[in-house]
Formats: sequence, structure tokens, C-alpha cells
Amino acid sequence: MITIHHVMLIVLAASAAAILYSLWRAHVSAQIQFNALDLLMENGRVSRIAVAFMLVLLVSTWVIINLTVRDKITEGYYLAYMGAWVTPLVTKVVFNKNEPPAPPEPKP
Repeated sequence: MITIHHVMLIVLAASAAAILYSLWRAHVSAQIQFNALDLLMENGRVSRIAVAFMLVLLVSTWVIINLTVRDKITEGYYLAYMGAWVTPLVTKVVFNKNEPPAPPEPKP
């Protein structure tokens, strides 16, 4: 018997397949300058940090979706998930070291 849980897993698998297909199409397109390997590489070499980051992102997202589908998600799980993935992005935007320093203020 097919339950709502099965339907949600089928929708999730179809969505993941659609995202992967879109990334592949962009990767092979001559009109779009996108290289999917850039998601896992730095300076032409495989980045262990990037690979680990992608794997942890995929696994943690799967756990959150699975908990949501099973109706066992709590605010604590969701807050921990969002904190783990949003905090580094906000930190990078706020404290980006690649920006040039602000010009000194003129002295009167």
C-alpha cells in the first residue's frame, strides 16, 4: 500500500533528479559558463573541505526532510540545521576578508 510517506519520497527523488539534470545541462551547455566541478575543486585540485561540505549538506538536508515527512521535526532540529548552514554564509558576508579596507578618514 502506498502511503503519503512513499509519495513524499518519490517527489523528493524526482526533485533531486531534476536538480541534478539541470546542473548537468548547465555544465555541458556552450552558452552557459558553468563548471559543476568548481563546486568540489579549488585551483584545479579536489578540495577535501568542499567535498566534505557538500556531503554534510546533503546528509543533513536528507535528515531534515525525512524528519519533516515523518512529522517528527522539532524547532530544535530546524534551528540547528538553519544555524549550521546560514551562520557561515552570514559570517562570510559580514566579515569578508577579500574586501579592500575602508579608506582612512581625512584629518581636519
